[in-house]
Amino acid sequence: MKIRDRLTITLSLTVFFAVTCLGLSIYFFTANFHKKEFFSRLEERVQLTELIFLEKNELVTQAVRENFLHTLDEEIEYVITLEPKGLDSLDQLFYPGFSEEILTKKAIQFWQGNRQGLGKFYDLPTGEYAVVVTAVDKFGQTKLRFLRRIIIAGVFLCSIILVGVSWFTATSALQPLAKKIQQAKRISASQLDLRLEITTPEDEMGQLAIAFNNMLDRLQAGFQAQKNFVSNASHEIRNPLTAIIGEAELLLVKDRSVEEYKEALRIISTEAERLRVLTQQLLDLEKAESLASLPNPEVEAIDLCLLEVLEKFSAKRLKLSTLSPEKEHLVTANRYLLQTAISNLVDNALKYSGDKTVSVELVEIQGFYHLKIIDQGIGIPAQDLSNIFRPMHRARNARNSKGHGIGLTLAQKIIELHGGKITLKSEEGAGTEVLVTIPAN
Repeated sequence: MKIRDRLTITLSLTVFFAVTCLGLSIYFFTANFHKKEFFSRLEERVQLTELIFLEKNELVTQAVRENFLHTLDEEIEYVITLEPKGLDSLDQLFYPGFSEEILTKKAIQFWQGNRQGLGKFYDLPTGEYAVVVTAVDKFGQTKLRFLRRIIIAGVFLCSIILVGVSWFTATSALQPLAKKIQQAKRISASQLDLRLEITTPEDEMGQLAIAFNNMLDRLQAGFQAQKNFVSNASHEIRNPLTAIIGEAELLLVKDRSVEEYKEALRIISTEAERLRVLTQQLLDLEKAESLASLPNPEVEAIDLCLLEVLEKFSAKRLKLSTLSPEKEHLVTANRYLLQTAISNLVDNALKYSGDKTVSVELVEIQGFYHLKIIDQGIGIPAQDLSNIFRPMHRARNARNSKGHGIGLTLAQKIIELHGGKITLKSEEGAGTEVLVTIPAN
């Protein structure tokens, strides 16, 4: 069901229910008012009946007698002595138990079909009497019937009007959304530059269009990054393959000396190793990107993990400042992944520092371990800093160095899987500082 139809039905039913409740409330209070008002008039008639037929007082004025003549519709007066025979008459005239109830309560209101009645007990010198007056409130019943028709017609008419107004309002309100849907249908992978029109940025439709356009911006950037990644990866793979194929073809053209064969095989071996490293890095990156959480987490000593990584590198170029070994420094980690990330960061620092020293510092601050890797190498140009963690991206001053632009991307993903973060500060020609923050166990 479309939103327009759902809104129309919901609004219509809601207001129909509200109008119906309002009409029933009006009818109920009006009927209750007429009932009380008619019983009040019956009480006046009972008092007049008692004055006229029981007291027979000469002081009863002509005005009282004239008032008595103004009877109610189908009014019947009963003046009955409360003797055994009279008590039986009361029960027969009205309902069983009437006589006992009037003796007990002294005054009672009752219904007899569509007739309303009121009876009162009087104790006079001449005896005990019950004065009962019944009548039909024709005027009130006529008004209530008319009120019922008005309420039913009003509810019906309001419902018809409301359905039309709700449908028109919902259609008008959702028209911009329908327009945006048509615009969105034209957007495809080949037309990611198209955007939704934003006419009212302050309302929900405008906010939706802005959010959708922002998502398209991210998608376009992702598509472009993927395109660049594929292009760069193809280039990186093609270079060693070209070298391998070229050397093999040269060897096959004619016989070569042993030294020439050895040199060609050395080149082939080097390029094959380069291709193996690239393939492994791509596989590691794909595996890390596919993980939603850290696989096989265990409690590890971060200082020992760091020392094991640094053993693979030349100690002469490393300046290490680590935590005291007297206390365990534990983190929840996947040992292989964490060491892979640290190894990539240290390798980058050494690779772009020439023969200068690289400082590695591990400290604990407020429940987090901070690993700093500081080099004094070529640094990163400012225009490349925002893209430095994108896969296969290499700073313009590092393109002549060995590498594939995957190490930093892989390290960032691994650190994020450990609940940490990695930040980088660099200045071209002055070196780079990488800070890794991981929560302590």
